[in-house]
Amino acid sequence: MGAAYRDFMVTRSHVSLFGPGQPIDLPRPARSAAPLVALAFLALFLAFVPVVPRWPAAIAALAFALAALARAGHERHALVQLRATVDGLLLRDLTGPCSPLLFWRCSELTSIEAREQLAASIARIERAAAPSVLPGSAPINRGAVRIHRDDLTAIIDRLLLPEPVSARGVLLVRRLLADPAGPLFGAERDTELGDQLREALSALDRHAGRVPR
Repeated sequence: MGAAYRDFMVTRSHVSLFGPGQPIDLPRPARSAAPLVALAFLALFLAFVPVVPRWPAAIAALAFALAALARAGHERHALVQLRATVDGLLLRDLTGPCSPLLFWRCSELTSIEAREQLAASIARIERAAAPSVLPGSAPINRGAVRIHRDDLTAIIDRLLLPEPVSARGVLLVRRLLADPAGPLFGAERDTELGDQLREALSALDRHAGRVPR
């Protein structure tokens, strides 16, 4: 990601990627669109007032609603890009002083809900690779998944334990599950899948519960 865009995202969030920074102000799609939504409802209400021309009010309501959708989409895209920027730093295991931005993203990644969802995704892959299940639309490497079932189960167990996990470990697991060019989906990459699963399992315990610093 370019330096210019990264600088924009840092400015947009009012906080540095490293260092104490200022109180964090993240892109918030719902909050940013709320004023326009309120104006849309007001214009829609006016459309039913007898002394107000109906069509101009209806057109104004539609315009405000479309503007709200556009603003929410822009903020949502900004939030996705901000997460991707911080995730890249965490995956590269860059170290530096703690910042509110890093703390926010690590808290998101390592929350109980996020860990349970990730564990459930792995469990679904295990079930899809079972010999008794017909191949589905997902082109997973069923043979490799069965070979490394113990490693997958170990990651599930670790994610569901009450002890903290590291954000980088969570990201490694997520990347493995989402990368269509990775060993989970590529044929004849059984050994590579095992290596990456063990790396992710090890990373879950590294700096667990602490923001990189």
